[in-house]
Amino acid sequence: MGRITGQTEEWLWTQVVAGDSLAYEELVHRHYTLLYQYGGKFSRDKALVKDCIQDVFLTLWESRHALNASIPPKPYLLASLRRRIHRVVSYDRLVFDAFQEDTLFDADFGIEDRWIHEEETLRTAAEITRLLNQLPARQKEVIYLKFFQNLSREEIVDVMQITPQSVSNLLQKSFKWLREYWPAGMTLPFFLLSC
Repeated sequence: MGRITGQTEEWLWTQVVAGDSLAYEELVHRHYTLLYQYGGKFSRDKALVKDCIQDVFLTLWESRHALNASIPPKPYLLASLRRRIHRVVSYDRLVFDAFQEDTLFDADFGIEDRWIHEEETLRTAAEITRLLNQLPARQKEVIYLKFFQNLSREEIVDVMQITPQSVSNLLQKSFKWLREYWPAGMTLPFFLLSC
């Protein structure tokens, strides 16, 4: 079978909900890497992350007729994977109370220095990376979803299962902390000035 190319995620999603197996395969193909990277931020166990992704896609296919065809697929898949990993991790813990959601998201932000040619820009990117990696887990996650996955506040609400105000609060706390600890003498990046 050939691949479906040139179609939007939304179109693929509506086709999956309608039962199109080729659209389902394309949706899996387009989102697997993203889900693997996101899942890896919750668990270093690669097999567990792969199993959870497989469970998410299997559940998606099995329950496709009950799904809303008008929702955006990316936040739905991210939220499903997040919940699945949390369920598996918390079930595997000997003491359920030991499960701390705030310590589960483990993103290490990096810079792509091969795209950065100016020394000042490279220093700024390195400093942003250093500071982002010091944020608490939930603040890291909201920054990751907002700026690295380009999700809207409402989509982040769906993924993280928190209120819109919580998303705003986490972003504001992150920006405030980043501005507070930004080194004197270095130009503050535009996105921190506008927050």
